[in-house]
Amino acid sequence: MTVPIVTVLMAVYNGEKCLKHTIESILNQTFKHFEFLIIDDCSTDRTIEVVKSYKDERIIIYKNENNIGQTKSLNRGLKLARGKYLARIDADDVSLPMRLERQVKYIEDNTKIILVGTAGFYYDDSGKVISIANMPDSMSAMKAMIFFASPILHVSVLMRREKICQLGGYNESYDILADYELWSRLIQNNFQMVNIKEVLVGYRISPNSYGSKNLYGKSNIETAKIIQGNVNKMTKLSITFDQAESINKLFNHNMGGMSLDEIESTEKLFANIFKCINASKCDVNWFLVKNYIKYVFKNLGKIDNKIKFRYAIRAIFSRGIYLFLSQRCLKSLLSLCQSIRWRSKKFFSLNFK
Repeated sequence: MTVPIVTVLMAVYNGEKCLKHTIESILNQTFKHFEFLIIDDCSTDRTIEVVKSYKDERIIIYKNENNIGQTKSLNRGLKLARGKYLARIDADDVSLPMRLERQVKYIEDNTKIILVGTAGFYYDDSGKVISIANMPDSMSAMKAMIFFASPILHVSVLMRREKICQLGGYNESYDILADYELWSRLIQNNFQMVNIKEVLVGYRISPNSYGSKNLYGKSNIETAKIIQGNVNKMTKLSITFDQAESINKLFNHNMGGMSLDEIESTEKLFANIFKCINASKCDVNWFLVKNYIKYVFKNLGKIDNKIKFRYAIRAIFSRGIYLFLSQRCLKSLLSLCQSIRWRSKKFFSLNFK
């Protein structure tokens, strides 16, 4: 086999249930010059059998001697990969046929870009599509989002492999969010990244996934550590781990367990962070309004804290007025229309059971 242009890297542990659709979504890519490198982390189910059932020379499988976890398995894959570019996929997710073709063309046409991500869609175990994930499509938007969440879908990335290796690869002290930590380092070191707007990957939301099982445990701790590091390294502020945890609660856990005083103080902290990176008041309001809208819709009919609910409603209207008078409102409506149009054309023809 000739040296591939792309290495598609997947680390898997007991992925038998969903593996077939994932493998076929890669083998059916319109871009053909790739190797599919699979690192099996000592699976105890039929994962190896499923992989070996595909007689495609582009599939290369390695089995770890011991169960070492996803992050270390990915770093092993980085060392074994031969492609100029490295694409990621997980064992329960899918790539649409044009994904690699679109990304390779973009990164080769834009030599300063180190990483290309895409938009995606979330779907459940039954194959039903839940929503679209429109990721930030500019460096300024990514820099803003990095202070409270990952601005890139890990399973959507295509990266310049040598650059990622030179930066040290994935940080093995992070078991779940090594991707978020890596994007943070890339931004801190002023590397250029982009998310193209086209929906090219599907991300499965499952209660049985590793990330879901650890959502409020280790994942929560890792997120707060990354937020704290980003704020302290990229701004003039110095925040505590507890303050970083409050930011994580506000944006990623629907304000769970927060008092109104804690919400208000975290809002002020968030505004100060954005001020340090010269973000506009519109940017601050935009992220907060989106967050409060998500909180309201997720808690309709099951609100046990009416005061907090009313606070969110007031924040949506008061901050939303400012947004309505800005160009951000129009841009957001156009983005929403684009999402609905994509869904009406493609969502119901997809079946990833």
